[in-house]
Amino acid sequence: MLAELAGIVHRVTGHAVEEVRLEDTFVDELRVDSLAMVEILEGAARHFGVRIEDEDAKYFVRVQDLVDYLTARLS
Repeated sequence: MLAELAGIVHRVTGHAVEEVRLEDTFVDELRVDSLAMVEILEGAARHFGVRIEDEDAKYFVRVQDLVDYLTARLS
């Protein structure tokens, strides 16, 4: 799942796929602003076929947080 999510992050931000790690923070390390975060979440929702609630977005500090959320939604 990380590789797929990293691909989405790459398309939105231009970060190299291999540089996106689970422990990275979206804001501080990946320099994702609020608009880019919305694009990442929309892309992830479409790609994985899940609904990501708007109110849950504030909990996605690290890449791991979003991976955990998606994994739980897919289970």
